[in-house]
Amino acid sequence: MGETHGCGEGQVRFPGASLENLEKHLLIPEARSCSPECWEQVRDIAVGGMQRHDLADEARLQWGRLALSAISKKYREDLPQRAMAESASVRAYMIKEFGLSNADPARNLSALCSDVLRDLGGSLEVAARLAGEWRTAPPEQMLQLRRIKNMLTPLLPIRALLEGDDPAMQDIRFWLELVPMLP
Repeated sequence: MGETHGCGEGQVRFPGASLENLEKHLLIPEARSCSPECWEQVRDIAVGGMQRHDLADEARLQWGRLALSAISKKYREDLPQRAMAESASVRAYMIKEFGLSNADPARNLSALCSDVLRDLGGSLEVAARLAGEWRTAPPEQMLQLRRIKNMLTPLLPIRALLEGDDPAMQDIRFWLELVPMLP
């Protein structure tokens, strides 16, 4: 058996880092009690698998879907903007590497844009005004602007794909103009 991956003392251990072992293990009841750190480890392993160019595309896509599942479990109770930033990063990578797909929710660009817009937490106008004065803003406001940047930055490498009349993609194009001004 391969390497053992785990979540720390007294917590669930992951028997091997193979995709099949992780997927099977995550179906057992004990996996529901994993800490956010456990899910972070699964996400890290899965992102590594997704980025392995020596694997077949379908296997890499499965790793990507596992990473998205781990992200949703890691943040199941809190921090939707952090979850969206991590999810956007994985989904944008999948789109860049494997192309757009309306049939695959992970690679549906319109859905990704809509999801990011939903979690930005304010209007573009307000964010632009705050971005112009972020150096003197209170720490909480700076943090909010940073979270916005973290959600938008993964979309920059796929900016060229944001063409067309889709309203969510049009809105994201405007938001991406703001990224260089954010802390």
